[in-house]
Amino acid sequence: MLFRTVYIGVGSNLGERKAILEEGIALLERELVEIKSIKSLTESPIYETQAWGMPEGTPAFLNLVVAIETDLELEDLLKILLEVEKECGRKRSETEGYSDRTLDLDILLDGDTTLKTSDLEIPHPRLSERRFVLQPLADLDSGMVIPGSGMSVGEALEVCPKEPEVRLF
Repeated sequence: MLFRTVYIGVGSNLGERKAILEEGIALLERELVEIKSIKSLTESPIYETQAWGMPEGTPAFLNLVVAIETDLELEDLLKILLEVEKECGRKRSETEGYSDRTLDLDILLDGDTTLKTSDLEIPHPRLSERRFVLQPLADLDSGMVIPGSGMSVGEALEVCPKEPEVRLF
């Protein structure tokens, strides 16, 4: 497969959030270098957002987006992301809904690819509703069109609800 840019949302609201984000990104990069499936990794600025759809008092999230130039199939990349989450202390809940997490890694976009399997949906199904993902994504490429929406990332950000507030960390 050819190298192309895949965008990954990265978030944390437990523990030393910034250190966990950095550790997760370093582990991801190391894994991809080991299998010779990365050309570059670019990070957006980090943003802080109050927990959304979660109980009062839930710690705030730190979020950013990384763009990786990779030749990996999305399903193989997902396996690596899940392993990195686990190495960073992530315990996945079996229940639906939002939960605290040490590290969350979500594949957001892969060019104009659309995909829906039992394990993965690209573009990420709630991408256009999440300012905490759209803002760092726009920092990397605001003109990129979100497949199936007809909108660029920047246009989606303009119409996305302003709450919860997303602040530079």
